Amino acid sequence: MDLPRYFIVGNRPVKFVGTEDGGMAVQVYDWSNGSFVHNLDYLTKAIYSDETQEVTKEQFLSHVDSLRKSIS
Repeated sequence: MDLPRYFIVGNRPVKFVGTEDGGMAVQVYDWSNGSFVHNLDYLTKAIYSDETQEVTKEQFLSHVDSLRKSIS
């Protein structure tokens, strides 16, 4: 699988990123502070949910930016 990959699951940004050891990390937007936290539960949600949209990096960053503006 090519990494990184970017998703919007419902309204939550989720990204799959490579790790230094060649693995993959699933990082999920934290509503409380706008950071990203590791959460493997979103691996299957991002791939199989009907509420998931895979997006470009630019679309992803724009969505994250708009969410962060709403918490500041």
